[in-house]
Amino acid sequence: MTMFQTVDDHPLVDKDIDLFALMCQRRGWTDEYLRAIESTEHDELLGLAEMVDALEDARAAGKKIVIAPDFDMDGISSGVLGYAGLSELGFDAELHLPDYRRGHDLTPEDIAEIALQWPETRVLLTCDGGVNSHRGIAAARALGWTTLVTDHHEELEPGSTADITVDPCRIDETYAHTGICGAHVLYQVIETYARIHRPEKFWEIRLLRLFAGLGTVSDVMPILWENRQLVRDSLSIARLLWVAPPKPNGPYGNPEPHLIDIEKSTMMQLLRTEPHHPVFIRAFQGFALMLKAFTQAGKIRDIDDIDEGFYGFYLAPAMNSPRRTGEPLEPCFAVFTAHDVDAILKNAHEVIQGNERRKRMTVEHLEALAESDQPLAPWVYFSDAPAGMYGLLANQMMERSGHPVVVVNRPANPDDFVSGSGRAPGWFDIITSLDPHDGLWAIGHQQACGVKVERAELLDSLVTVLSDATHVALLAVDQDAVQGDIVLGPDADCDAGLDDLQPLFEFVRRTESLKPFGHGFTEPVVQIAIEPLGLRVERIGSERQHLRLVTRSGLSCLWWNAAEEKHDELRRRVVRASRTELGTMRFTAKLQLNTFRGDTRVQAVINEQIPASA
Repeated sequence: MTMFQTVDDHPLVDKDIDLFALMCQRRGWTDEYLRAIESTEHDELLGLAEMVDALEDARAAGKKIVIAPDFDMDGISSGVLGYAGLSELGFDAELHLPDYRRGHDLTPEDIAEIALQWPETRVLLTCDGGVNSHRGIAAARALGWTTLVTDHHEELEPGSTADITVDPCRIDETYAHTGICGAHVLYQVIETYARIHRPEKFWEIRLLRLFAGLGTVSDVMPILWENRQLVRDSLSIARLLWVAPPKPNGPYGNPEPHLIDIEKSTMMQLLRTEPHHPVFIRAFQGFALMLKAFTQAGKIRDIDDIDEGFYGFYLAPAMNSPRRTGEPLEPCFAVFTAHDVDAILKNAHEVIQGNERRKRMTVEHLEALAESDQPLAPWVYFSDAPAGMYGLLANQMMERSGHPVVVVNRPANPDDFVSGSGRAPGWFDIITSLDPHDGLWAIGHQQACGVKVERAELLDSLVTVLSDATHVALLAVDQDAVQGDIVLGPDADCDAGLDDLQPLFEFVRRTESLKPFGHGFTEPVVQIAIEPLGLRVERIGSERQHLRLVTRSGLSCLWWNAAEEKHDELRRRVVRASRTELGTMRFTAKLQLNTFRGDTRVQAVINEQIPASA
């Protein structure tokens, strides 16, 4: 059987081709591999048993525990998870609000603030940080506190100085799947404590997987092994906290999100059947109100919108926006801890509005990068943006260039210390690349990390390292690989045509059964070849900012925020196609199922247009 048959010189695709099997073959996703990555089995983290014992000693003695989290989404998830979980388990627990201006390390200033606010503190519990915070840990131990560190960042020599450290990236750790987030580390500690000491509370503690899964997606952990079920569980709990907007004027009336009553959600009704600690209840109540706020903002239309993409593209960026823009961090924690429902909802909207400010600032500072003197481009860029935005700017420039990029502050003198953020494609490891070079180092994750340069005069060396390491890394990358897992359209290199959409329906259905997708297990990308002849091009959206392209076969292709740049160009292409023969236009896209009034169809969401030269 051949893939193509020719009739009147027009290629027709074999209708029996299994697109899903073809995609799996190209990705190397064998049945054995897909079964293996679903395994939730893992070893016990080193130090976990000792930490559980220390927690029980603290609870039995009535000692106050203060939780000190990091300030990003994983840190917020960790802090809320720990605060809610320990409170529900009977601990005297408090939650410290971090100050992102001090950086990710726990500092003596943090310890002083904790001691001032809660002078009776006897135990410090860190989450998503602390493994290398030697000064902060020393300050806590000087006060006689027991220091418990839960983290997931690499432990550096000479090692943690805390009393007990639980971290999959400890120097002596043998935990196989080191890519778990900070919230997941603390969750394992609290879940183990509940199983041993409070088994009657095990169901309640399992609900905190909501926050551990959120931290997993937001910190871009690999969606493999135990992380896969964790994210699924998190999304299931989140969906149980969402309430569809009522339609007071009947089933065909407009939904009214402001009428949403979160107490009618399945999860809140379940939680109200038994007494729980107020801190525990507020964590879930806050999550439900956050979902309500996103629904009011038009980001959630139905329950299917609450997926890993919602975590990664809406919720986490919104929670991370204050440190990017220099805004107060308090609303991000208050969403899950405030006592008043109206205050929680107000904080939720403030977080969402802050994210819109962050988007505008990103555009402004990207324009400033393009217009200012950049002698080290395209590898290193100087920016006057708030330091918290360097990572966003580096990511944007990395996506444009296709290679690692570092954005730093502009130094005034050759001896100035320089810091910033680096972002890199999945095939490049920034930390390992910089490690052998004196005066250059990076801390964080391999493709997303803080970058430090001891003296500004070493910036040229940073450029050389990035450039040379990129050329070496690219030798292992297939530069001729097709941009897409399968190719659809009328051209001779296409795997299937667009005339019959039924095979696409089956492909999407089977692909969605593999969710969740994310880092390490990315969603399949389709390349679509579209003939301009007969193509319908429409501007849609409240501000007509989006595009909808409808092919002659009826495939609807959505292209978000592309109308201003692409509408006129596409219209001209369609008009020209009616006068003369033109080749197809190529796009990368993701296929999805869209149901409207009971009718389910396949639609494409375009990522980008592929230049003709490619």
